[in-house]
Amino acid sequence: MVENQNRATLVLCGLVAIIFVGLVFKFQLVAEEARVTGARLAKVWMLDSVQRYKEVWLLQGEPKQLEMDGFHLTMTEGGLVSPFSKQGDLDCAYWLAVHYPQRKIMAIEPSEIDGTIKSDLYICNYTYKKAYKVIVTANTNNLISVEILSE
Repeated sequence: MVENQNRATLVLCGLVAIIFVGLVFKFQLVAEEARVTGARLAKVWMLDSVQRYKEVWLLQGEPKQLEMDGFHLTMTEGGLVSPFSKQGDLDCAYWLAVHYPQRKIMAIEPSEIDGTIKSDLYICNYTYKKAYKVIVTANTNNLISVEILSE
């Protein structure tokens, strides 16, 4: 009887361990899908924000300055929020604050924000730890793209 009880306990522990490993693996898949969904939502939010500011700009008669959402915005000729500081420097942190104020993707803050200017394009890079890199490309008249890259 004792031998069967030990064997039964061992089999039960083995089954519990197999179920636990399966659940951990499944949770990892669900967590990755949640991160992908979070990144997609961030992209949609940014694109929607750019469009919303442009619509208000058009409705107000295409002013050079716009007050909205607590920001005093300088607008470009094409109706985009200018990402440049008063000193003329590309300010990607400001662009993110205006167009994606929550800044986080699945509770992860950007660990690095940098920007470059190439010809008439400005490119803002937002790196979210080891998960994602968000690249926003625009010129003075158009938002060209918001890309989400997996690292």
